[in-house]
Amino acid sequence: MGVIDDAVRLEEKAEKNYRQAADRAQNQSATKLLVLLADAEASHAIALRHLDAAKDLKGPDLVAAASAWVRGVVEGGANTLSRDGGLLDLLRRAMDLERQTEAFYREHAEGADDARVARLLGELMQVEQSHYALVSSLVEYYNRPNEWVESAEFGLRPDY
Repeated sequence: MGVIDDAVRLEEKAEKNYRQAADRAQNQSATKLLVLLADAEASHAIALRHLDAAKDLKGPDLVAAASAWVRGVVEGGANTLSRDGGLLDLLRRAMDLERQTEAFYREHAEGADDARVARLLGELMQVEQSHYALVSSLVEYYNRPNEWVESAEFGLRPDY
């Protein structure tokens, strides 16, 4: 089945990207969150290979994990903002990949002849939407130092 093989490859690519980002993260909690995302993508590939019913594709509550991480950082006063452009680039690629994967699932779920495949792809589409939202918030978080120094509010700017 070509669509399933393509979907598995997308999930494997996303998993690899998250594992690379986890290796580069400077904060242990961020690493755990990125590993959770990688594990979620790996479980999607397994579900696709076996055409399992989409019963537990969402896995752990990644938004709750991210919230707990950010809350702990703020309350602990830890400085986890990273100036590592490589991590930021990996997260931006992950955002793009989540968007591509979501579009792939949407397109193929609508055109699927098999109800099981359509249901599975539809569930995966929703999961990838939530991953995109989470990863885009991580990009925003890690990009904060760049925005601060580039903000017109914090420095003199030449007239346009």
